[in-house]
Amino acid sequence: MIRLLAALCALLWALLPASALAEQVRIGFAPPTGRDLLYRIEQQRPVAGRMTRFSADRLLRFMAVEDGGYRLRATLTRIDTDAAGEAGEPYRVALSPLIGLALDFRVDAQGRITALDNMDAAWARVEAGLAAMRTGFAEGSARHRAVTNILALFSGQTADGRLALLSGEIQPLLLFANSVIDDERPRALKTVAGSPLGRPVPVEGLVALAGRHGDMLDLTENLAGQGVRVDIRYRLSRVGGVVAEERRTLEMGDRKLTETRSVEGLSN
Repeated sequence: MIRLLAALCALLWALLPASALAEQVRIGFAPPTGRDLLYRIEQQRPVAGRMTRFSADRLLRFMAVEDGGYRLRATLTRIDTDAAGEAGEPYRVALSPLIGLALDFRVDAQGRITALDNMDAAWARVEAGLAAMRTGFAEGSARHRAVTNILALFSGQTADGRLALLSGEIQPLLLFANSVIDDERPRALKTVAGSPLGRPVPVEGLVALAGRHGDMLDLTENLAGQGVRVDIRYRLSRVGGVVAEERRTLEMGDRKLTETRSVEGLSN
């Protein structure tokens, strides 16, 4: 009889849906409002045959709005690289006009950046800054070529493309806002990866809950495709929903990129 009951219990357990066997962990979206957060990116990758460092600091400030979303002011305050000679010019040229410029993004209640309130003024300043740079650089120089290429890239953008370019470093912080992750079953993910080491290729893998520390969650993302591997570890608050720390490793053939993103000031 005991064996029969055990067999019946095992059968019932096997027939239960996965959702009944694992806890659904809900991640909210309630970032701290009215105070500055320091957002820092540090990246190392090979450029011209040597490992090169790129870094940037931004100040972020969330402000609640009536529709349940937020206005997010993001201001680039510092960029730096040890790239030698013309290897670092595209990075310096592309970001220099943005230093000190406050970008007022609109973020909906799901954590999606939907608009930039001062898009026209911001874009005009970027283009004017690039044009002024080009005038000051000798024609045919590395700096002149970098500015010309970036101006051509920017001038061909649609409104959506402009928003994507200006918000590209911000949206990853809100990747898990207002979502659910299964405590025991990893979630399948498909995307593209490879840039800036090479041309992006399709990759797929799993996102999984790796640990809990009070309100903080650790998530892992492991993806692979043809010649590409991406491993990311996130730490975020299940209440606030903003990624407090991200550590990413991207491998493409024998080339490797490591990157850390961190946000200071999220906790009280």
